[in-house]
Parts: sequence; C-alpha cells; structure tokens
Amino acid sequence: MISIQVVPASGTDAHKALRRKISGKASTWYWADRSKTRLKHVQSTGCIKVANAGGVLVARVMPKKSRDLFYLTEKFMGRLVAWFEDDLAAINVQFVAAPRERAAK
Repeated sequence: MISIQVVPASGTDAHKALRRKISGKASTWYWADRSKTRLKHVQSTGCIKVANAGGVLVARVMPKKSRDLFYLTEKFMGRLVAWFEDDLAAINVQFVAAPRERAAK
C-alpha cells in the first residue's frame, strides 16, 4: 500500500481544497461515498482513502488489482500538481507493508 501526505503551503488546507475541487470541477475523479472519504478514478478499480490531519491531506491508495497501484498513484499525484502547484509545500510518499494475514490454528 502507498500512503501519500500532501503538505500545503502556510495558510492553506489541502484536504478542503481537494474536496472542493473534486466536488466541483473534476471530470475523471468522483467521491464513492457521502462522507467524501473514498476517492475513485473512472478508469481504475480500487479507491484512495483520504483524511485530514490538521490541514495536511493523508491519502492511502487502496487498489483492488495490484496493477492499479501504479495507475492510481500516478493519476492522483499528477492531478495534485496540476491543480494545486502554487499551494503545496511537499508531497511525501511512503511505502507501507500490507498487514499479514494470520494463519489459522
């Protein structure tokens, strides 16, 4: 799994900016739930779970197929740069090991 942290420039809330953009002008991205925490792209399976951490956007890429991990990550980060280039201080990417399933006894 990939975790993406979007750090805004001072005085900006990256989470609120993303919610406004997806709800208003995005043509290939849409919210998969009413609470606007699961973001989906029209050409891939899986979703991106987003959360707010004090103005920092935390996004976890959750593909249904392993080949969609690259696609979702690439599309999401590309859109962030295109939409919010002047409003961002950093985009941090972390590779998180998937939790192991416990063996049955």
